[in-house]
Amino acid sequence: MQKVELFNTHTFIKELVESGMEEKTAEVLAENQLAMLETQIATKADMYDVKSHMTTELSSIKKDLDWVKKLMLGIGVTVLIASLKYIFS
Repeated sequence: MQKVELFNTHTFIKELVESGMEEKTAEVLAENQLAMLETQIATKADMYDVKSHMTTELSSIKKDLDWVKKLMLGIGVTVLIASLKYIFS
């Protein structure tokens, strides 16, 4: 996957230094800001991965539900037949 530049740390540091902050402090702030952005922001690729995973999971759930529906139908038919035999015997 291609790494996306979230923001330009060089420009960020330069602007902080020009506004009166010490360069070392600005560098630490920029590093921490970048680390936070890299771990807390979802990219489009992340969202597509989640969508793909959810689609796969939903497909699996639908298959399970189809099986449960067939099972319930079978049980219902069996109970109906047993009830009719009991009523008419």
